[in-house]
Amino acid sequence: MRTREHGIVVRGIVLGQTELSDIRIQDGVVVSVSTSDKSRADLGGRKALVAPPLFDIQVNGAGGINLQGKRVKPEDVAKITQRLAECGISHWIPTLITGPINGMEHGCCAIVEAMRDKRVARAVPGIHLEGPFISALDGPRGAHPRPHVRLPDIREFERLLKAADGKIVYVTLAPELPGALPLIEAIVNNGVTASLGHHHASATEINRAVRAGARLSTHLGNGLTPLMHRHQNPVWPQLAEDRLTISLIADLHHLPREVLKAMVRAKGAERVILTSDCVHLAGLEPGRYTLSGLEVELKPDGRVCLPGTGLLAGSTVILLQGLVNAARVAGMRLEEAFASATTIPAKLFGLDYDFGLPQAGKPANLLLFEIDKSKSHWKAMVRAVFINGERCDPI
Repeated sequence: MRTREHGIVVRGIVLGQTELSDIRIQDGVVVSVSTSDKSRADLGGRKALVAPPLFDIQVNGAGGINLQGKRVKPEDVAKITQRLAECGISHWIPTLITGPINGMEHGCCAIVEAMRDKRVARAVPGIHLEGPFISALDGPRGAHPRPHVRLPDIREFERLLKAADGKIVYVTLAPELPGALPLIEAIVNNGVTASLGHHHASATEINRAVRAGARLSTHLGNGLTPLMHRHQNPVWPQLAEDRLTISLIADLHHLPREVLKAMVRAKGAERVILTSDCVHLAGLEPGRYTLSGLEVELKPDGRVCLPGTGLLAGSTVILLQGLVNAARVAGMRLEEAFASATTIPAKLFGLDYDFGLPQAGKPANLLLFEIDKSKSHWKAMVRAVFINGERCDPI
């Protein structure tokens, strides 16, 4: 639900500060930010935290709405935009995974059509193509349908770029495949970010891809063969390469806590992007579902797996919870965790997004939340969301 508030006081500890603040909002604009006078507040309180809304760079669907296949409609993108806003996400990148070329074209067209709406255009900078130019090997391919995996093809990329009206933000591909390097150069020359993912590349192949212009690793630590050499494998070279930023899924299913912590420490928080890799099963009851033509199982703990295997097929954990997880187990300060899902991805993709803290005279853009530390896993709870002066959370 979106409403424009007429006179409201939001109380909480602003990210990076220690004292309680009162944020006064009138007609969607921040009137003042001051030390709390402890009088009555409309929202928040002494346990509440105030931060910028988030930027999720990898969303496959949400709330039962799947972005994959020929059935996706522009209104689906608008509905997901609203659903994510309720969860504290002001910007997001729709992800289209490996599929038939005409199905991926349809997805591109539907997303671009949705972006004609001002609210969607404000939230969505463009599209992420996760495939189809990825490894066909079991393990590195992950849950992507094998029949639709294809070798790198510049013409196919240009075909999808045309369907997207040029609005592709990044492409995930396997750098070891024949034709990958010319494709990376073509991607970069079109102003798109090339990302390495779902691959089994050597250190030499990764280095060549970076020299060709690749600047991101998609959900590092996932989309890998389960058995690999302890030293010669795709993970270490990507961690060691300073020109690569890495995205990580911090749901603690895709990466165990020790792995998440080690990767953040090895890479440095300034080169880490936290994302959800959220699928349309987020918010649904446990059970068996179909995801991109494959049967998957949503388990009670939130994991989405191919039945009978340990292969994960996306996540159902909202991004805010991932940030709190990273702050709890990976040694990230909360400010660093928020930067990894706001300013760092915006800078990488060259997007002029303002993720500043509430400031008098500017439209209200804030995420009010609490962290329940009474349990070992720390639960993130959204209390209110303001995006461009409008309140977006369920009221």
